[in-house]
Amino acid sequence: MKAGSSTAPTTKSPASPTVKGPPEPLKLTPTAPPLTKDDGLKNKAQGLQRPSSLSSKKSVPSPPPRRANLVLPTFEDTFSTPPRSIPISQGASAVRRTIRYVSGILFPEAYKGGKGKGADTQGDVIGRELPRLWSVLGEHEQWTSGGLDGVKRVVVIGIHGWFPGSIIRQVLGEPTGTSRKFANMLASAVEDYADRHGTVLDKLTKIVLEGEGTIERRVNSLYQEYLNHEDWVEDLQKADAILLATHSQGSIVSTQLLHKLISEGHIRTPKNGAGVAHGRAPAQRICCVAMCGIHMGPLLFLNTSSLVNPYIQYFESAAARELFEFQDSESSVSQTYIKALKAVLEHGVKFTYIASLNDQVVPIYSGCFSTVAHPLILRALYIDGDAYNSSDFLSNLLVLLLRIRNAGLDDGGLITHLSEATAGSLSGVGHSSAYEEPATYSLAVRFLFETSGALGIQPELAVQPFTARAARNDYEIPWTLRDLIANPDVASLFSSEISELRAAFDDWHPRTTVLREIRRKLEPIRRLPTSRL
Repeated sequence: MKAGSSTAPTTKSPASPTVKGPPEPLKLTPTAPPLTKDDGLKNKAQGLQRPSSLSSKKSVPSPPPRRANLVLPTFEDTFSTPPRSIPISQGASAVRRTIRYVSGILFPEAYKGGKGKGADTQGDVIGRELPRLWSVLGEHEQWTSGGLDGVKRVVVIGIHGWFPGSIIRQVLGEPTGTSRKFANMLASAVEDYADRHGTVLDKLTKIVLEGEGTIERRVNSLYQEYLNHEDWVEDLQKADAILLATHSQGSIVSTQLLHKLISEGHIRTPKNGAGVAHGRAPAQRICCVAMCGIHMGPLLFLNTSSLVNPYIQYFESAAARELFEFQDSESSVSQTYIKALKAVLEHGVKFTYIASLNDQVVPIYSGCFSTVAHPLILRALYIDGDAYNSSDFLSNLLVLLLRIRNAGLDDGGLITHLSEATAGSLSGVGHSSAYEEPATYSLAVRFLFETSGALGIQPELAVQPFTARAARNDYEIPWTLRDLIANPDVASLFSSEISELRAAFDDWHPRTTVLREIRRKLEPIRRLPTSRL
């Protein structure tokens, strides 16, 4: 939204005629810059966006200023920094020497007395299997073409999430995240990317799959809907690249639908050879962007609320009640989902999981599927401009935790501990705003085209057991944070980011009781000696 001008109210004085003074400067609480290497994005985030107003004789109050929305970490934050920025051909020891040199300056105590030697042994395998930029791998043709070498036909698929019943829509509003919207947004991201790299696609097909119900029912009905369109079947089978955009419950539906399409031979992968009746055609490149996915269920309080729970149980559909079963990783629906996810990852499908900072339905740990780990999973956080203004330090900490996960390291469960504190109000729009942001889709497009698949021997999907009802002691937060900062691998890769967080902590003044309590539990970050920063 373009910045506009506002007219200051006229002021009257008994001794002078009416005078119009200059516009008063905008006032906002100072915020720490977002945790990104992109200076342009930092300036954009800290700049003010104000809707333009029509000038008139009478002063009209201008809408309050707001900050730009963000999707972090950026693509460059992940792929242009270690460990992914280091070519594997240089050897793991070169990776360690590079990052230890910087870390030894910032955290000298951690590397005195041979303390760093253990990290060398452990760090030899940091990020070795993670996808890298074609330029890092020396793939010149793919690098110069933006990864579009040989890509002429692309299919984008839009799959909507769960639509609530009429009563709850009066609270949350009418759903705007339709399958057609997702397909259009994703198609625009692909077209923009191709234009920037001077590539003209022969065909870009949009497949819009719609239908409500439980997950299994939706998978079967959407698959049949696909089969009913012969042109879709032909275009999917002839495509060089396939991208899916989905939201909420649709994240699970899309994964299981992909599994079905691969199993039935409609999609070619490196594992299934040329698929069914496709001769020697090369494998297709596939990526799914899942926004606010309900991978680990909704927020726990929605299931325990005396206001919401009775409505879900007695007035809402079976599809709504099914969502809460994902709060337990041992439930049958969770096990079916994990099985499908493992299978499609083995076929080389990439996933981009986008969580939302102030989501009023899905916690961040669920949106980013924090209990699973695999090289082909990329994570990011959508941050509404207004939400960032009120929780900048916590936003930056969460972004750092996602960068740690994207580097192939563990966050120690800190994402789960912090997620509940970031939930939006029930009448908010955090759950339905991530899919309005173009950067959400462009991140997935770049992940598909600009990077390789998993390197070396691809590991299996790692899954940690989880139940939302398990007792979690928030007083573990200080110890978890301390252990994370003391981790030699984390310190060696993210010492400068930890320093930024430490410097910004004192300027963080949360407004809510919940965030103030979280701030108190994060106090250990202040105890990092300044000499180490």
